[in-house]
Amino acid sequence: MAALNLERIKRHEFDSGEIEGKSPPAVISPPAQPRAAAPARDAQIRTHALPGRIYKMLTFCYLGILIAFWLTFQGDGEALFMVAISGFYLAAYVGAPFILSRVKHIDPPSAESFGDFLSKPFETWTGSVSGREAMIQVLSVPAALFFGAIVMAMIIRHAG
Repeated sequence: MAALNLERIKRHEFDSGEIEGKSPPAVISPPAQPRAAAPARDAQIRTHALPGRIYKMLTFCYLGILIAFWLTFQGDGEALFMVAISGFYLAAYVGAPFILSRVKHIDPPSAESFGDFLSKPFETWTGSVSGREAMIQVLSVPAALFFGAIVMAMIIRHAG
């Protein structure tokens, strides 16, 4: 059995038969050459930072959930205590990025309008989407939770 050295393993120049103890193949194919980068799909400037208005909408969704729970559990002190603790977590969740954004502007606020953001491409890890699609992806779960909290609050209030 031929010994595999570290360099051949890094370059993927071995066959699974070598690892399993079988005889190696006679010819080892050279590693594939890297492909050239594909040209950009469009020449528009892509945004990579969400506007502050989307963060405000996100905050109001979560704040609305807490208000719905606060109004629902008005008579129960223990439940209100848990809602108050959740309020402190929300303050930390929203406050820390807000304070850090004021200390040093990593992404300075842009001068483009919100309408421009919605129509321009937005760069994500998985590709480019429109600003409107990015906003929907960010706000869909918090908005669904908000409306679900309102429905739960109405059911609990009418049942109790």
